[in-house]
Amino acid sequence: MNVRVYAALCCVLCTGILKHHHGIATAGLTFRQSRQLSCLFETSETILLSSEVKVIRQNARLLVSGTASKDTERPHPEDLPAGDHITFVIQEPSLDILQHVDEDTDKLECKISRYFTDNTQILWPGIETRVDQLHLWFTGTIKHLADKFTLTVFLVQLSASKEVANQIPRDVSQGNAERFHLSGVFLVRTGPSLLQSGLNKDVLLSCAFSVDHDTDVTIKWVFQRKGAQKKVVFAYNGSTRQVEHKDKRAEMFLAEIPKGNASLLLRTVEVRDEGTYDCSVFVSSLFGTQTVQLEILEKPMVTLNTDVLSLVEGDEQKLICDISHFYPHDAEAQWLQEPKEQGMLPHVVNHVVFSSHRLNSDGTYSFSSYFLLKASLRDDGCRYTCRVEHQSLEYPIKKSLTVKVTESTLATWLLVVLLVLLAAFLLVMLSCFRPKAKTLLACKTFQFSQGMQFLA
Repeated sequence: MNVRVYAALCCVLCTGILKHHHGIATAGLTFRQSRQLSCLFETSETILLSSEVKVIRQNARLLVSGTASKDTERPHPEDLPAGDHITFVIQEPSLDILQHVDEDTDKLECKISRYFTDNTQILWPGIETRVDQLHLWFTGTIKHLADKFTLTVFLVQLSASKEVANQIPRDVSQGNAERFHLSGVFLVRTGPSLLQSGLNKDVLLSCAFSVDHDTDVTIKWVFQRKGAQKKVVFAYNGSTRQVEHKDKRAEMFLAEIPKGNASLLLRTVEVRDEGTYDCSVFVSSLFGTQTVQLEILEKPMVTLNTDVLSLVEGDEQKLICDISHFYPHDAEAQWLQEPKEQGMLPHVVNHVVFSSHRLNSDGTYSFSSYFLLKASLRDDGCRYTCRVEHQSLEYPIKKSLTVKVTESTLATWLLVVLLVLLAAFLLVMLSCFRPKAKTLLACKTFQFSQGMQFLA
């Protein structure tokens, strides 16, 4: 296996077993240092005279044989007392699980289960089979609590009688802890179980595998959109080394498959690509499956119908905020009137109207939020803000406009006319004080006419 790919797989697979509250590993130590992880062993049994299935969970620990790390004085796993835990000891020959899960043990989650074969012997290269014996198979699921990766490893205990193979481990709470010596033969690992992407981007769905011998593997990626049927997006046949099915925008790195790389590359993702992807790797009679959830998040675009609004007192104007091309459907918009004074909270605008959501051709959504503003002089200089929240945004988007309001033109003209009339009246009154008879007559005439208008 290529050193670079091998190291990458180690990084992916090294992280993963749950530290139970009865755990053994010391906080702060990695799996490689402690060489042990606390787990839960889970199996089931059918209750007699009933179809009900009872799930049995017991405390367990996973130990790795070998020499302890130089920087720690942890005891050899084989020397640890059985205690009240079922003990699973991984011994040689085996896959090197340590290199895949070298994380702090308190960041790892582990569950071990029986892998029932219905009394059928699984043929595996390097494992001798006998008619009177049936190998015990287990699966160990190791998951990082921060969702860095999930790993499933197939474990086998050799040469057990068929009667023992069908037995369930005894209840360790009664002091009958058991010890199983196992070999890890096959594992499948993915990175984060949830990936998020915007539209028209390339997305890599991580999947890696490791087998304890050289062999051809078959890989299948299956996609399921919520509420729809499953469909194969990529299928590779290891025996023929041919691609049997491939979606137009799906790619695999065929040259990297012999090195353990089963990742899938999706080109220019669309809304219809959102859903669950299963990576299944088939080796001999075993197959391991890991699941990756792809979530599409497209940020909204927010625009206003204007940046600066100039109005005359008494005018009415619709202020429109368009929120467009976002996904998924849920988005919230709010109009705020910003205070002119510092340190004051904005006022939420009431009587806002929302349009229905519009479905765009690319699967995204759009809608509008608007209200009717009746201008008054107290609105002069005010800022109105459209605030939009969406799960694709770390912080809300804010778009603002400033309103300028002037006095009404009609009122201005009336004031001008009034001033002109007043000026004319003053001029006439001043002319009355002139000594000329003609001027005096004009003054008397003007006073008489004003008196008549007053009486009228």
